[in-house]
Amino acid sequence: MLNNTPLAVLAALFALAYVLIAVAAALHVLLYKRNSRAAFGWLGLIITFPFAGALLYALFGINRVARKAQQLGMTDGDTDELPLHRKGAGAGMDQPGFRITGSELLEGNEVVTLQNGEQAFPAMLEAIDSASREVLLSTYIFDNDDTGLQFIEKLAAARDRGCTVCILVDDVGIRYSFPTIIGELKKHRLPYRRFMPLRLLPPSFSINLRTHRKVLVVDRNLAFAGGMNIGDRQLVDGPSKHRASDLHFRLRGPVTAELVDLFLKDWSRFKGEYAGDWKADPLEAGKARCRIIADGPDETLDSLMLVMMGAISCARERVWIMTPYFLPERQMLGCLQAAALSGVDVKVMIPAENNWPIVQWALQHNMVELLDAGVRIYQRRPPFAHSKSMLIDQEFSLVGSSNMDPRSLRLNFELGVEVYDRALNRQLAAHFEQTLEQCSRFTHQSLNDRSYAARLRDGASALFSPYL
Repeated sequence: MLNNTPLAVLAALFALAYVLIAVAAALHVLLYKRNSRAAFGWLGLIITFPFAGALLYALFGINRVARKAQQLGMTDGDTDELPLHRKGAGAGMDQPGFRITGSELLEGNEVVTLQNGEQAFPAMLEAIDSASREVLLSTYIFDNDDTGLQFIEKLAAARDRGCTVCILVDDVGIRYSFPTIIGELKKHRLPYRRFMPLRLLPPSFSINLRTHRKVLVVDRNLAFAGGMNIGDRQLVDGPSKHRASDLHFRLRGPVTAELVDLFLKDWSRFKGEYAGDWKADPLEAGKARCRIIADGPDETLDSLMLVMMGAISCARERVWIMTPYFLPERQMLGCLQAAALSGVDVKVMIPAENNWPIVQWALQHNMVELLDAGVRIYQRRPPFAHSKSMLIDQEFSLVGSSNMDPRSLRLNFELGVEVYDRALNRQLAAHFEQTLEQCSRFTHQSLNDRSYAARLRDGASALFSPYL
């Protein structure tokens, strides 16, 4: 009979393996996925397409970085020993950051706002030109274009002067231009590392976990951080078809030492040997109090999201947010709604045209809940608004690389800088108010005017919010 043939045995073994793979993947989801929406989505995919779903989950759904970090002892330690109350600014606003990081706010910093590549790039290139000892650069996108080549030239010149130069690029981010910048890095013999390199053999299983940090540190006393990538696309008056407006920040003072530590941690993560041994304590340069919030899948807590929610919950006057990707999770949605219902002025500024249409569609589906609570949402006209900042009341600002979406807050390696400084807060508030002139306001009417087809599209897109 057919049931006794070798073919039937092989078919039975294949069916058994098929089921076991799906069951194993489903059990892993139930054990390790903290986000119930993401867990439900993966389970649905695995049940519907057992083998393909399990394979996709193995490639995109498993956080191997966190497991590796636990083995190496790199995750956050126990915070129970930290005191419950500390003196600080913002009526408790500073507490989440302290409790999560165990670090006090650092006094004596200067934080200066730089708008678009037109202001940021000359300042960064000048800083590299002035380097006498060390240049550390980490970025997501590093385009092979005129701007990218300018940075290559300055970095090579710094290396030729005897400076220690280390460049960390994301292996997905560099592929936004072709050919990639890697050829130029090799040509100029610049020391570089690729973050989570993509491989076919052996296959890379962490392609969904990227570094989104953008940091430049020169001689350990001058740093740049924010949302700006390196490329012509950051020049609002430039030639790129993908132009984006953005904010970057120049930092001086003790906070730069924390940025050095973070860079070297990322550099050593990929077995990058660090040749420099120069150490210095940065001098005080201003009145801003700062704290670095490093976030990523190797952390035990969702650090940046908790800092954001903690600050919002302490707000008494205003919460103003600029972000290109606005897909807040349920906890964040509730926090923003509660603030608005308490009488806090909550404003959110997003691009009118997103470079990822599915993100635009998904956020429109969830917009009604915020509008109902009194949150005011504005759409900024092109070029693409890539700025990321959060202002709370008159003193607190949160700047850095993170967007307000699940990818940034759960998957990417991100950098946030808490800044307690009225001067910077006023600068960013003035920028926000000026930018409002380039915006139109989201209303219930504009959402109701969507066709039924558009609403269905938006609702379907929202199902993928945990993965966007």
